[in-house]
Amino acid sequence: MEIYAPLAHRLGIYTVKTELEDLCFRYLKPKKCEALEQQIKVAEVELKQYDEEVVVILERLMKEAGLGINSSLLVKGRTKGLWSIYNKMKRQDIELDDVHDVIGFRIILEDVASCYQALGVVHANFKPVPGRIKDLIALPKPNGYQSLHTTVIGPRGKRVEIQIRTKEMDEVAESGIAAHWIYKQGGGGRSSKDSNQFAWLRQLVDDVVQQSDPKEVLQSVKEDLFAKEVLVFSPTGELYPLARGSSVLDFAYKVHSDLGGHCTGAKVNGRIASIRYLLQNGDVVHIMTSKTQTPKREWLKHVRTSKAKSRIRAWLKRHQKENSAIMGKKQIEDGLEKYSKGYSKGDDAGKKEYQRKLDHLLTTFKLRDENHLFTALGYGQLSLKNVMTEIFGSAAITTVNNDRSDSATRNDRDSQVLKNKSQSVLSDLPSSNSNGIVVGRERNILLSFCRNCSPLRGDNIKGVITKGKGIKVHRTGCKYLSESDDSLVVDVTWDKSVKNVNLRPVQLQVICSDSPGVLADMSRAITSLGMNIGNVSVKKIKNGRGLARFEVMLGNLDELDKLIVQLGQEEGVISVSRR
Repeated sequence: MEIYAPLAHRLGIYTVKTELEDLCFRYLKPKKCEALEQQIKVAEVELKQYDEEVVVILERLMKEAGLGINSSLLVKGRTKGLWSIYNKMKRQDIELDDVHDVIGFRIILEDVASCYQALGVVHANFKPVPGRIKDLIALPKPNGYQSLHTTVIGPRGKRVEIQIRTKEMDEVAESGIAAHWIYKQGGGGRSSKDSNQFAWLRQLVDDVVQQSDPKEVLQSVKEDLFAKEVLVFSPTGELYPLARGSSVLDFAYKVHSDLGGHCTGAKVNGRIASIRYLLQNGDVVHIMTSKTQTPKREWLKHVRTSKAKSRIRAWLKRHQKENSAIMGKKQIEDGLEKYSKGYSKGDDAGKKEYQRKLDHLLTTFKLRDENHLFTALGYGQLSLKNVMTEIFGSAAITTVNNDRSDSATRNDRDSQVLKNKSQSVLSDLPSSNSNGIVVGRERNILLSFCRNCSPLRGDNIKGVITKGKGIKVHRTGCKYLSESDDSLVVDVTWDKSVKNVNLRPVQLQVICSDSPGVLADMSRAITSLGMNIGNVSVKKIKNGRGLARFEVMLGNLDELDKLIVQLGQEEGVISVSRR
């Protein structure tokens, strides 16, 4: 339902899409599916009569207009899929009797000119519904789907949805792009235009390859498959479909990754716009660039598409890694200069010894190459002293350190003052022991918790090395974890030996009926479990519903599960989820 049906939709294979959706509906919501089937069965006779009536009328109108000569006309009705009907009823909060387009009608003609003529005939005889006319022949969908869509007030005052297309367009609509190639087999095979129909799929695969987190991959694919589109133009008139809510930056990355990386803004319809501007249908976008511009982490807040997000993250990780490698290389050079003095084998002996023992260093620290050694030092994952000890031996390191001890003693008093200050600051930071976290085999490591995902004991977690806050702990699906450099991510686990851990704030989102007493009932349900509410906010949403957000102090996943079950049993509560 979340992947294969939308994928079939994007490929234009609507028969497969409808079948998959209805099968999923039958197993995911069997009672509602059966009830809807019974409702449709009751109205089946009336629907069939109406279908035949409209088909006869449309055929007569087309023939009177001189369309469909030589048996090239085909008019047919088709009942919508069960899932499609159920979704519309749920989305608009209506009953089956109020769904006016349970049956859709198609007019199949010989050529494109006849399609536009047929649209005029339909509108001349039936009043069109404003805002319900779409020309997908001139502006086809990315998957190659083409058709004219209109909704009119038909016989008996009912709304009628009509699609007008050629036979080839109908084949593509039913069986996808492959049908288009089969249809043209006699004409010499695929053209470059045909191959471009799969451009979005190639781009989707390319974006997936660049992402390492499976949950992020799934979210990315779902975004691309489900997203509604906005159509914009380049200055040369090329049409670019983008997910609705896309910004100027999304468009720049859609055209080319380099264009996105150097984007400073745009001219939209001749007016200057920032990178944050949200594109509208029909916008003409001219991207402005600068050679000195580079991607920034805050850009991730202003992009919608998975391509833009993955390209920005990839650049940030690569750039951060390069800077760390430069810092690590400088540490090696300084260390060789410092510790080779205790080695007593000449001025250049330190560098030679480093080169001679490089393979030993890489094996000892389990690194792939010298650049990874530099990067690990730059990130602080390796101690320079440990590296130098492997090169020169502990005796040489001790000699250098002893030579410096006299000068260090003179500064003991000042150092002690600084040390006392730093210890007082560090004492405010929680250690992993008090929060039940093990980093590798270490328990007394400074750490903090991500406020966005707020991990609970029992969650799958990862740690990220940070500056000044030790290890920051994230849930594995946290978006900030996915934005972190892979080389800074470390394995962390919950310490099973710790029984009592600190309570953590957890955000819950509850959709409920907007009626008196519901908030009070939910609050009582939470406190009845002995849990404290840190914060609560409520707002009205559509269809007579409310959205409540609770911040509750919890210790583990078991407590969270109990709370969700308890809230779900309250009258008026529709759904409960963790944010």
